[in-house]
Amino acid sequence: MMNELIYIIEVLRVLVSLFFFLISSWYDYKFREVPNGVWILFAPIGLALTFTQYYIEYTLGETHVFSYWLLSVGVITAVSFLLFYAGFFGGADAKALICLSITLPYHPTFSPICLSTKIIIFPLAVLVNAIFSSSLLVLFITGYNLIRYIHDRGDMFRGFKHEPSWRKIIVFMTGIKVRPEKIKNAHYLPLEYHVERSGGITRHLKVSPKIEGDIRIIEGSGEVWATPGLPFLIFITAGFIAALFLGDFADWLLESLFSL
Repeated sequence: MMNELIYIIEVLRVLVSLFFFLISSWYDYKFREVPNGVWILFAPIGLALTFTQYYIEYTLGETHVFSYWLLSVGVITAVSFLLFYAGFFGGADAKALICLSITLPYHPTFSPICLSTKIIIFPLAVLVNAIFSSSLLVLFITGYNLIRYIHDRGDMFRGFKHEPSWRKIIVFMTGIKVRPEKIKNAHYLPLEYHVERSGGITRHLKVSPKIEGDIRIIEGSGEVWATPGLPFLIFITAGFIAALFLGDFADWLLESLFSL
């Protein structure tokens, strides 16, 4: 009877996490922000379910469950805050992972993992998968720019002769050229800024990972470099589903490479 109750609670924890991830991804894509009410609901519901299951398991002799839970919450909170203050994360991304660490600190026991995984902290595996899936966007952007580079006969960085080659390479792999008004009306983040001096306007490339910044887009300046601003929460949600049913992509990739 107790085992059946534990199983039901664990399924509920997974469904609750998926529900809030889908809701937050929609908000992030549609409005570029997630109401705090999402996390205010997610965290206590997840905490209540997790505490109930772990208390039952504790009474059955699993005395380590609460220690593991605290370890997961501590690690994920530290990683989330580090990435947030480093500029790689938005606030919603950090809150999503922290809520997940409260709700699902470790892989569900019923999870049909097809790939091997060595990351015991489930939210960490989700983060790794999210980074892996978002990196695929770089391949798409690079392929698109290679085609345009051939079409434009290599003239894609006019006005940026003063910029170092390494910065151009990063922008080439992460951004595309769009009209300035498209940045204002669509989900793009500028990868350049303009500085006015007495001699005129100088264009500079921006490769900082920070989501926000003092960026000036000059109307009528032609196409500018920008990166598609897909919300990372979408990748986190995809990473959650992948970690649940497949496992850790990074571990699978490393094992595949070493097996060769």
